[in-house]
Amino acid sequence: MKQVCRRLAAEAAAPKALNRDELRRLAKAERKLTSPDRAQSVSGHREIHDLERRRAERVEDQSLVARLAETSSLALSRGEEVRSESVRLSIPLTDDHGARVVRHGLPVYRQETHTRLRIASRGGLQLAFERGDLDGGPIKADRLHETGKAYRWAFETNSALTTPERNLAPISGRSPLRASLGPQDAVFAAGEILRVFRAGLTTRQIAMLDNVCGLEMTVRATGLAFKADTRTIRRQLVEALTIATDNQKASAQPPAA
Repeated sequence: MKQVCRRLAAEAAAPKALNRDELRRLAKAERKLTSPDRAQSVSGHREIHDLERRRAERVEDQSLVARLAETSSLALSRGEEVRSESVRLSIPLTDDHGARVVRHGLPVYRQETHTRLRIASRGGLQLAFERGDLDGGPIKADRLHETGKAYRWAFETNSALTTPERNLAPISGRSPLRASLGPQDAVFAAGEILRVFRAGLTTRQIAMLDNVCGLEMTVRATGLAFKADTRTIRRQLVEALTIATDNQKASAQPPAA
């Protein structure tokens, strides 16, 4: 207890460590602690521990804010999209001895609002690549990652435009044969790329590539959607990307004479 008092007193000299009311409570608690009355001594002991807990929570909050700011600045410097979200958490209430507070046979909780950062530009494929989920296959993870990005472009382009409407651009001297702005060459090319990638894949493998590469779902979220273990999803994802990479390589080779 003396060590706790000395630590609080030493940290009180730091800026914004203890406010004026907390310093007064600390001095009063130290006087109670030295009292011969046991009730007063226990009260001072409890007060000092409460001050220590409050100070630790405040330091942790300040450290968390600094870490969130650093994460945000680093992500923004890399050109990524960062979103700040507020979430509400239920924290169990505890008494002075650390035991849970129970009322009517049920634990009591308090609601706290916390801020979290989500890097929106880093989806399931990028996260799987950074975590090493694409490692261990016959093809290097970098090559599988490139295949996944190509699959994502083709999937987004092929599924973004659903009607055959055309918006013909005006013909001018600079562009006498200007192409239509509607779904033409890009959509047809994307469909052809998807056909090459999906050749030889099962329905489950195609759905997995659509989720992770096309819809940017994480491996864990895909496992929940498929009701399968994450390790199984990771292995099947590598297999599907390997087949898609081989298909792309085979289509790029000229036909034998």
